[in-house]
Amino acid sequence: MLDQTLLMQTLQDIANTGERLSNPSEENAFIVIAEAFKNVGAEVNIERVPLFVSTVDNVRMTADGQRIKALGNAMTLPLDGNNPRQGTVSVQGHLRILSASDWQSYEKGHSDEIVLLNGLANLNDLRKAQALGLKAVLFDTGDRIHRMIVSDVWGSPTPGCESRYVTMPNASIKHSDALTLKDGMRITLELAINSRWTTSPVLMAHVRHNEQNSEAFTAIVTGHIDSWGDGALDNASGIAAMVASAKEILTLKNRKHDVCYVIWSGHSHGRYAGSTAWHDKHFNWLNEKVFLNLNCDCLGAVGSTILGKTPVMASTAALARKAHEGISFTEAFTRFNRSCDQSFMSMGIPSVFSNISEVPPSGSVSMKVAGLSGVYGPYWHTTDDTMQGIDPQALMRDTEIFTNGLIQSVIEGPDALDLMAEWNEFSTTIREKLNVVKEKQSTDSISEAFVNEPIWQELLDKLSEMNIVIQKRAVEANSQVKVQTLKHIVAMAYSASALGLQDRAGRKARSLFVEAFKKWTKAKEESFEYFSAWTAMVRGANQLFAQLKSIERL
Repeated sequence: MLDQTLLMQTLQDIANTGERLSNPSEENAFIVIAEAFKNVGAEVNIERVPLFVSTVDNVRMTADGQRIKALGNAMTLPLDGNNPRQGTVSVQGHLRILSASDWQSYEKGHSDEIVLLNGLANLNDLRKAQALGLKAVLFDTGDRIHRMIVSDVWGSPTPGCESRYVTMPNASIKHSDALTLKDGMRITLELAINSRWTTSPVLMAHVRHNEQNSEAFTAIVTGHIDSWGDGALDNASGIAAMVASAKEILTLKNRKHDVCYVIWSGHSHGRYAGSTAWHDKHFNWLNEKVFLNLNCDCLGAVGSTILGKTPVMASTAALARKAHEGISFTEAFTRFNRSCDQSFMSMGIPSVFSNISEVPPSGSVSMKVAGLSGVYGPYWHTTDDTMQGIDPQALMRDTEIFTNGLIQSVIEGPDALDLMAEWNEFSTTIREKLNVVKEKQSTDSISEAFVNEPIWQELLDKLSEMNIVIQKRAVEANSQVKVQTLKHIVAMAYSASALGLQDRAGRKARSLFVEAFKKWTKAKEESFEYFSAWTAMVRGANQLFAQLKSIERL
């Protein structure tokens, strides 16, 4: 039985450390969490990893001289040339208030305009504003100010990423303040930007197997410590659930596999820099020994009555289903995308969970103005993310579901995963798209050349061959071969990048071939985009063929 007192006390202790953004409060939180894991009997160690993070530590905004409360978004103007930006960026301009439809059709701005848009701060709007040569963007985020991160660079940057960071000043305000603003007002905006390379703790708490097993694998249980405000929901709740589950796992007498709880920073202000750096540091061990990633984030929100929409992969859906046994839920599992600290996709580690429950949509101002449809509740990414946003019973329920899944993983190991389900989903998806490509009626000589590429039939034939191979492995192969086969399939299905590299954040998780196919179907025929998508499809299909050959050789 889960220890509710431990769960709630750990949550309170972490929230009490305050806002955690690579600062002394965060360092203190790591000490608090380490002590909690030690107290339940886990083996704890803390190491440090390098991160690039960027925050806006202060915003000063005026409208015709009147102060307006505004907050900044992470990764706003993070670079000054090729160096991390440290200092204040100031802009002035005249306000232009735009509805969603006006902004969509907005094609020619004025160089002194600062636009006010509805919704959460996001990269697409900032890039459009940048292209139009506007001065700055303000975001009306509804009842409360919700802070975001405005970058698609996954993890700390590598050479060539610099141009993908936005150079558009921006800040977020709440709707009641937005209503006081009028077109033409003189806006001043000062952003105190704090970008830096730093080293950050990563905590690992181990629970080892206690039953003799020469093929013991490891399930990693992952979550982030950094927060906007106290971060009671996001993500002290997830970490508290991890501690409570560890106490429960330690009581099991038939643990055949290991658990490694991993807690990092850099999620909110480094675009998953912590999980990526830890992935890089432990690459070989992860590749050889880890069979599953259970992510734990934003559990037990007040009003979280929707169950069954947790993210899964085809190979982990049955595990998630079993974890919900005995609890009323409507199955509507979602497919993982490039979020939730999923830094292990190119390596192919299967994943399950992140959030367990959701808050239903409401008629709130945040819904009407910013499109916030519930999910994590009204306090997510705000300074009001305190204990008021936690329902203790909902947190117990979510933690129980999460722990159920972890218990099955520790006892069954790789057998808790469905190799054939992952293969069937992947191969069916690729086969359907290959048939569309093969049946395409070419209207020009260039398209005809693409249609006649041999790789389409070669890949179809290879999929048929591998179907027999994988069916046999699912029944006869040892655990090591099954795990590696499954990892190869997940990597093919969820990543366009090569092993060890990271796709962009905020996009759907899929192969280069599928990504190119989607662009090809939307492009105007005989356009530049159309033929470039054809080219990417050929390369993506060649990539898949080579990856299937690698599976064959296992």
